[in-house]
Amino acid sequence: MQKAIATSDTVSMHNFPMSPVTRLQVQREHLSAARTALRTATEVIHRRMHRHPGLARLAAGTIGRAEYSRLLARSYGFYAMAEPLIGLPGKGSDCLARDLAELGVSAADIAGLPRCVRLDIGNGHAALTGARYVLFGASLGGKVMAKAMAGRPGDEAALPVRFLTSLGENDWKAFAMGLEAALPDASSRIPAVAAAPATFAAYEQWMEWHE
Repeated sequence: MQKAIATSDTVSMHNFPMSPVTRLQVQREHLSAARTALRTATEVIHRRMHRHPGLARLAAGTIGRAEYSRLLARSYGFYAMAEPLIGLPGKGSDCLARDLAELGVSAADIAGLPRCVRLDIGNGHAALTGARYVLFGASLGGKVMAKAMAGRPGDEAALPVRFLTSLGENDWKAFAMGLEAALPDASSRIPAVAAAPATFAAYEQWMEWHE
């Protein structure tokens, strides 16, 4: 599941009034050029995904057990395709499978879940970096969702959140710190800036299924 994207691309603001435009400008001055380019390329889809009904209920901590299971199952179909394609070890899809098993989905049913069609983003290092930015950013948003889930009353609070909490803080920091070295100039960022929104758009389309 694409968890709603949240990045650590923010800075501490002083206690004085600031317009939204000025605040955004100040934030971006503190980002590397690569992070700024990727964030700009994905922000429109990012805003749209906040309006996805299931993800919105997840972020609010109001999603029901059955809908949560369906959301994870659909997300599994994306991550099981995307992670090996872009060179990630499969931690997200593994955590999704374990969460689904805890929710009562059999191993055979997990193996038979529909898979998203293969992403067409190219296989160059820059393109793969752009795609990874999307999945790493999604994991940051997952931590926020997990906190919302933890505040639920009774049995509903016990829903598994391995997938939502799968990214360690050091994982994002290491990835973010390496972005500028991976994408050192404008020409190297072109494939990344194309691959990031393409990956995000593929996830967005995949999650708009009809049961």
